[in-house]
Amino acid sequence: MFDFEGTVARRTDGKLETVLEQIRNLGYDIYRPEFRAAHDYVLHIDAPRRGHDHVEAFVEAVLKQLGLKPKRTELMALAPLFLEYYRFVLYEDAARAIPAVAKTHKVGVVSGLPSFLVTPVLQPVKGSVAAVVTPKESKACVPNPKTFKAAAQALGLRAKDVAVVSADCEDGLAVPKTLGFETVHLRREGGAPCPHAKTTIASLDELERVLKPAAIKVEAPALTPAPTS
Repeated sequence: MFDFEGTVARRTDGKLETVLEQIRNLGYDIYRPEFRAAHDYVLHIDAPRRGHDHVEAFVEAVLKQLGLKPKRTELMALAPLFLEYYRFVLYEDAARAIPAVAKTHKVGVVSGLPSFLVTPVLQPVKGSVAAVVTPKESKACVPNPKTFKAAAQALGLRAKDVAVVSADCEDGLAVPKTLGFETVHLRREGGAPCPHAKTTIASLDELERVLKPAAIKVEAPALTPAPTS
């Protein structure tokens, strides 16, 4: 099971100011602190409850949290800017590792982001991913235990039969470890060891080797000397 942000995909330089500028151009006197607070509430509290599986619904929920009543045309104008702010790019090693691992294991991706931000990024490896679990499916956000339990259930596996792979030591691995999942820490940039990881890798290209079951050593039977005449 792959953690999405920072493990499978990296976020690029989207700018919140572009979104805020457009909101103010529409006549709404909104600035970063209040927008950020409303955004975080919708992302972590409202989205798991209500789904918000397309960008217009998410932006509308954020603006309504600020006491605004945006028009449909305004939401359509803001949607592409919001998607640009949340741009993700698939890591090259993820593009290689996910299809390779999928040959011998069920692969899932778990994220605290809505599906409209996650699914498009996974298109190049879509055929190798058995389940994508977002707040809509789990009714919670990472690192809530519900997200990891929902992902295991979506794969049809027990926690002890699933390895969680994450570059985020705390939010990505601490909770899965307590639930009995195997934990693999991806240290792309080096840094401190993760106390919650059973295994550490520097690239997802190493994952296939790590997940392979150890070869069973078979001892050759002892030779019985032939009786002498």
